[in-house]
Amino acid sequence: MSHRITKREVLTPAEASAFLRITKTKLLKLAEQGHIPARKFDDEWRFLRSALEEWLRGKPDSRAIFLSQLGAFKDDETLMPMLDEIYKARGRPLVDEQDGRR
Repeated sequence: MSHRITKREVLTPAEASAFLRITKTKLLKLAEQGHIPARKFDDEWRFLRSALEEWLRGKPDSRAIFLSQLGAFKDDETLMPMLDEIYKARGRPLVDEQDGRR
């Protein structure tokens, strides 16, 4: 579902901290650590009200989902044979023959 972003939905740090009822310092710390949905443009942070609302509801964002799955295949014995088959079907090796890297 597409959502049109309006000027009123884009919040400054002062507006976002007031919306969340936390200090601006705490908000910026959360943003720097990547714990709250935010975007930095040059040296200025901006926040989407709808993203903050979803964050408050506890819905994980795509980054959190990705990080939670990172390393899921670490001990999977079938992973490398499966990757070899995928690259074989593509007609190229998994390992770069020039430098030996995957």
